[in-house]
Amino acid sequence: MIGLLFAVFRRTTWGVSWRSAAADPEVATLMGIRLRRVRAASWLIGGALATLAGLFLVAFPSTGVEAHTGLLALRAIPAVIIGGLDSPEGAVLGGVAVGVTETLVAGYADELGVLGQGAGDVTPYLLMILVLLWRPSGLFGSREAVRV
Repeated sequence: MIGLLFAVFRRTTWGVSWRSAAADPEVATLMGIRLRRVRAASWLIGGALATLAGLFLVAFPSTGVEAHTGLLALRAIPAVIIGGLDSPEGAVLGGVAVGVTETLVAGYADELGVLGQGAGDVTPYLLMILVLLWRPSGLFGSREAVRV
C-alpha cells in the first residue's frame, strides 16, 4: 500500500496536484487545480488508510487493542524526525531504522550489561538525537536555502 501511494504521488497528475496544493494552495489554484477535489480525495485516501491500519492493528499479532497500544505513537515520532519531516520515503526508512535498532538493542541487552534493562525503549530517541546532531533536517529532509 505504501509503494502504491508513493507511485501515485510521483507518477500521476493527481499526485502532482496533491503535492502542489500542499506546497502552495494559492499558486495551485491559479494553475487550475481544484482544491476542493484535492482535499476531498486526500481525506478519502487518509480515511481508507486509517481504516486499513486499524484493521491490521486489531488483527495482528493478537486480536484486540491492548492498553499500551497508544505507546506506538511515541515510536512514530523519532521515525518521522529521523527520516525528515518533509519526506514520506524518509519516514518509512526512519521507521525501519527505529525498528531494527530497537530490536537489536533489546536482543543484545542481556549480553551487554552496560546498557541495562529497558534500553530498547530509549534507543529510538538516542538515534533521533544522533541523527539531528549530524543532519538537523533529518536523513532525507530538504535543507532550507538561506540567502544573505
